[in-house]
Amino acid sequence: MNNLFNAQRFSRYITLELNNQKQLFLYGIGAVVSFIFVALFLIRATNDSPITNDDLFGLFIFAYIVVATAVVNRSFLPFRSPKKLITFLTFPVSHFEKFLFEYMSTVLVGVFIVPFLILFTYMVEGEIHQTFNENINYTGLTFITNVIEDTLVNGSEDKLYLRQMGILMVFLLPWSIMNVMFTGNSVFTKWPLIKSVLSVTAYFIFHGLLVFLIFEKMGVQEYVSNDHPLFFFSDSSSAIHFVLFSMLLANVVFVYCSYLKLKEKEL
Repeated sequence: MNNLFNAQRFSRYITLELNNQKQLFLYGIGAVVSFIFVALFLIRATNDSPITNDDLFGLFIFAYIVVATAVVNRSFLPFRSPKKLITFLTFPVSHFEKFLFEYMSTVLVGVFIVPFLILFTYMVEGEIHQTFNENINYTGLTFITNVIEDTLVNGSEDKLYLRQMGILMVFLLPWSIMNVMFTGNSVFTKWPLIKSVLSVTAYFIFHGLLVFLIFEKMGVQEYVSNDHPLFFFSDSSSAIHFVLFSMLLANVVFVYCSYLKLKEKEL
C-alpha cells in the first residue's frame, strides 16, 4: 500500500486483531497467572524455611525468560504457513502497520507486560498465602528494590556511575534478546525457536567477548585515563558507552532486518 501509516486504519487493525485473538490472550494470561501462582504456593508450602530474596530473584528471572520467550516466539506466525501468509499479506493495511503490530504485540509485551504480570501474580500469591501462614516471610517487592538500591544507589560517585551504566547494559539485554528472536522468527520458517535461540547465543558470545576484551585483556578500568587514552577510550565510562552504543546499534540492525524481511515477503 502507498500510505505508510494511518492512525485510524492502524487502530482498526489493532481492534480487529485483538478481537480475533481475544480468547487466546485470555487463555494465555490465565495459564501464566495460574502456573506461577500454583508453583509459588507449592514452593512455599513444601519448604520449611522461607524463600530468600536471592531465590525469589532467580525464580523471577527464570519465569521471565520462559514466558517472554513463548510470547516473542509468536511473532510472524503467518510466515510458517503458505495459506496464512497469503491472507496476512493481502490484508488491507500497510506493511509498516503489520510490522508495528507484530513488534508491539510480541517484543513490547515481552519487555513491559510480562514482568508486570509475573510480579503481580507473585504479590497476589504472597498476600493470599500469608493469610494462611504468616511465617512465609512475604516482603513484597524487596527482592527487586534491594537489587536496585545495592547497584544504583549505594557506593562512591565514580563507581556508582559505572555500575549504573553496567546495569543499563543488563536491562538492555532482555530487549536485545527479544529483538534477536523477533528477527529470527521473520527469517526462519522452520524451527524458528531453536534457530533464534542459537542466534541469541551468538549475540551473547559476541558482546561477552567484547566486554572481556575491553575490560579484561585491555584493562581499561585499571590504567586508561585522559592522560593515557587507549584508542577512543579516555576512561572506563567511555568504554561502557562504546559497549552500550554497540548494543543499541545491533538492536536497530536486527529490527530493521526483520522489517526488510516483511517487505521482501510482500514483493
